[in-house]
Amino acid sequence: MAPARFASKALVLLVLATASVQAATVPTDNPRRTALDNAVGSAATAFFADTCRVGLSLAVVDGAATSPHFYDYGSTLRGRRQLATPDTLYELASVTKTFTGMLAAKAVHEGRMALDADFRTYLPGAWPNLQKNGRPITLRTLATHTSGMPRDIPDTDAAMSAPDVASRPARLLAVERDFTPADFPAALHEASLRTVPGATEAYSNAAMKVIAMGVAQVYGAPFETWLRTAILQPLKMSDTGFAVAESQRARLATGYDRNGVPAPYHTLNAGPSWGLYSDTRDMARYVARHLDEADPVIAQAHAILRGDAVDGRGMIWNASLDRGERVLWHGGGSFGMSSQVVLYPATGQGFVLLANDTCPGTESALKALAMTVHAATR
Repeated sequence: MAPARFASKALVLLVLATASVQAATVPTDNPRRTALDNAVGSAATAFFADTCRVGLSLAVVDGAATSPHFYDYGSTLRGRRQLATPDTLYELASVTKTFTGMLAAKAVHEGRMALDADFRTYLPGAWPNLQKNGRPITLRTLATHTSGMPRDIPDTDAAMSAPDVASRPARLLAVERDFTPADFPAALHEASLRTVPGATEAYSNAAMKVIAMGVAQVYGAPFETWLRTAILQPLKMSDTGFAVAESQRARLATGYDRNGVPAPYHTLNAGPSWGLYSDTRDMARYVARHLDEADPVIAQAHAILRGDAVDGRGMIWNASLDRGERVLWHGGGSFGMSSQVVLYPATGQGFVLLANDTCPGTESALKALAMTVHAATR
């Protein structure tokens, strides 16, 4: 038995050594000159110890620095040494929701919306279906996933519950392929709340689209137009949007599912919930804006709407404590990409991390990477 145990232990050590060597040889533009470079390098090595990973782009925004720090690892295309750059485009997935929340926070700050008002008054027409037991949806319940709205419109419950995880993208695409953003209002009229607003937390992409409808109504402009006017243009985020022009598609990273198979990009129906594309150069500007809580719109977006400082929800943002320091974050996952934005407003440090894989645990690993770097540099 002893030789067998020895052989088993040797095999484990060989696997770990192989993973370590692979992680150490992952292509990168990290110069490893500063304490931050080294902290990022060590955390990225741990991230790439999982051989399912493909590529990673991240930006660190530090209040004490004059410009963001950009780092890229791996490849935009599995099997090739095709390193990303700060201008490589990724799907933001559900990080998109924070943009929708920021516009809603702006509306609250300007008195165009109220957190606990009947949100139906901000929508065009009558919506008797958006209440349950006499309690209507509100901005607070929509933003904290407690509105009772279904996860998606059209309904994707069957597709999302398929036991074969690898088949879910195809199933979701089949549901949404012929559904456009213009179809959403009519479909929303047919929807019904599953729980009383405010009673139960259940993740809802549809709720974000309802917020977007309200934003468009109170500002008298299409949501995408107001997004450009209020956020993208002031921050000079010219590479961020709901579609990638044909002339720019060469900049788009290829996403991969958990089996290493190239994954399709999201449909237009993802919209204000998980439909934005961006790069780390643009997102660094967005992170910098969110680190400025002297801005009343940002303060409103970060204010706790449900829960507390230890486990709370803001206007889309999740809130908690990291070694006693307040941290805000929101992640996302599409069919083939994962994302995280992590903010430490008190110390002025923020992160955006974009990866072109949806391997098990990637979204949480991106958050852990940011928290590890923060701990090492603060």
